[in-house]
Amino acid sequence: MLGWSRIQPRRLRHLYVSREDGSFLVVAVLFLSFVLTLVLSTMSVVASRVQDVRFSRNLLTARVAAESGISQEIADIKQARDYAAIQTAFNGIDAIDTVSAEGSGGYTQTYVTQPLVDSTGRVVAEYDVFVDVQGQGDPATRQVDVSCYAYVPTKADYLAGVPDAVRSDAHVTVTTQLSGSGVFDYSYFINHWGWFFGNNIVSNGSVRSNGQFDFGGYSSMVNGSPRYLSSDGTKLAGYLDDNGDGLKDGSDGGAYSGMAIVNEGSVKGMGALKVNQHEYDGSVPMPNISDLTYYEQRAIDEGATISVGATKVFTGVLGDSPAEKRHLYLEGTAVNPIRLDGPVVVRGSVIISGYVTGQGSIFAGGNVYVPKSLVYVNAPATPRPASNDQATVEAWRQAAASKDALGLYSAEHIVIGNYTDSQWQSYVSSWVNHPYNKSIEDAGLDGIHNTKAGMDGVLGTADDDTLEGDGTWTVTLYTAEDQAKGIIPPGKSVGDVVPGSGEDIDGDGKKDNATQMSDFNIPSSLSSTLWDGNAPPTPTAFSSVSTLNIPRIDATLYTNHTLAALMIVPSNQDIQFNGAIISRNESIIYGARNIIMNHDERLSGGGGETFGMSVPVSWKPLTLASWEYDTQVAPETLAASVSP
Repeated sequence: MLGWSRIQPRRLRHLYVSREDGSFLVVAVLFLSFVLTLVLSTMSVVASRVQDVRFSRNLLTARVAAESGISQEIADIKQARDYAAIQTAFNGIDAIDTVSAEGSGGYTQTYVTQPLVDSTGRVVAEYDVFVDVQGQGDPATRQVDVSCYAYVPTKADYLAGVPDAVRSDAHVTVTTQLSGSGVFDYSYFINHWGWFFGNNIVSNGSVRSNGQFDFGGYSSMVNGSPRYLSSDGTKLAGYLDDNGDGLKDGSDGGAYSGMAIVNEGSVKGMGALKVNQHEYDGSVPMPNISDLTYYEQRAIDEGATISVGATKVFTGVLGDSPAEKRHLYLEGTAVNPIRLDGPVVVRGSVIISGYVTGQGSIFAGGNVYVPKSLVYVNAPATPRPASNDQATVEAWRQAAASKDALGLYSAEHIVIGNYTDSQWQSYVSSWVNHPYNKSIEDAGLDGIHNTKAGMDGVLGTADDDTLEGDGTWTVTLYTAEDQAKGIIPPGKSVGDVVPGSGEDIDGDGKKDNATQMSDFNIPSSLSSTLWDGNAPPTPTAFSSVSTLNIPRIDATLYTNHTLAALMIVPSNQDIQFNGAIISRNESIIYGARNIIMNHDERLSGGGGETFGMSVPVSWKPLTLASWEYDTQVAPETLAASVSP
């Protein structure tokens, strides 16, 4: 700069010198002026580009910050969903949005100038989040519109017009939905380890375990069937191409496992193909029915009934009045079958056998006993469709739409056969106490026993489930912060266990020890004094109303705990399960030519409700749709009150 100050007066002085004497000086001065202009121009371009780079960097940071705000709100929605009781499933989500109006002007601001920090703790952005919960009052679904506005470096700088300060916005619609659980897509589903230890096990329908599936080297047969995302009446939608061949030809299905599938070399049927053996396929959460309040309300609202012949036994809920008996005994004959009409709830235990007709479900707060065969009077013409292609399955569903259908759902155990028999006790006990069949609620955070070593099967590596078998019941408790958010359900308080969290596998909020054989005993003397229905009038031994010779069970069976059975028929006869078997643990012992499990295709795609089986519900995964960025929609148009 100092050198330029000297030259500038000299340039002005020589501009008027004659050409002969001063041409060189004039050219030199002009050249120097040109260089100066070029330098200034270059400096301006560089400064402009630096500013552009800084602006672009800030804009990118703001975009990431907006996505972070969206993610934070999604986490809050998921927490509100998971902490809720099924009977008040959407209370927590609805509480997020305090403005009853929907759409523009109806949003609630949930985060105000929330700082986003980097790994060093430095604030790199701030964001505001707005939500609009739509469909409040719908019993099964909520849509939550979420918008986030992120500011870099700060919101105050942006509002003040500071150079390089930017804002970016992101928007998404989050859908959360209750529906029939996906566990009913399988003929056999077990939460822990699955095993088919027998050469004469036949599954006409896919099988699944959330833990390892062990075929034991036996020649069992798996004839799987395709899965669907949903259904509408008899129609199915969202065919899942699980074998990845690009075809929707009915060849999908097979064996699914959250861990490894082992000892499968001798398996027969389509399940023998590697493309139909789906290992490490994640877990499908089992619904919890420890709290039956939701189902009781449905039973009352629908006026559901149970009858034997022409005699109505009860309507809605049995045991909700002090004057009522808590337990239910039902034995149907061909002349006077058990008649179903909708979903009913029994607060105690249920004993059911014989002939059944109609469509309905029984939710039991205690055990469910099937002491003899259980047979539909008006069963579908065939247990299964003639083939697995979608058109044939839908035609079968249409033909079976009005046929008998029964769901038996126990909050405790399902007991099949004469449990008082010494053979039953011996055989079942050996499996109840088998190391693969652990049932104590000390299964680690994945809720699945025998997975302590993780996916790689090697202890001492990063994927170990270190909480499994540590002797501590690890669960989540409701906090004061949860209370402030309004996500603690009625009847629960700060410090209570969040049902179904951590190692609370059955969702009752209490630690359960391993299943004991004594858990299978009927809860009270068997007589009409204590059991409603058509129980024997005087105290009767369970052995006199039960048998081990059980060739057929027509029902969908679900238990939060153990399904225990000993079934023995002549060696030239088969045992048939027509429906589905879903349990956390199972000890099914059999003697027969074959034991055949026929999946009831009316259950596929969440279709149980359509056909009167009213299966236990669970949360579908959150879905995200309608992503948008930088819409230029001002935040003040979303909410009636926006924090500055």
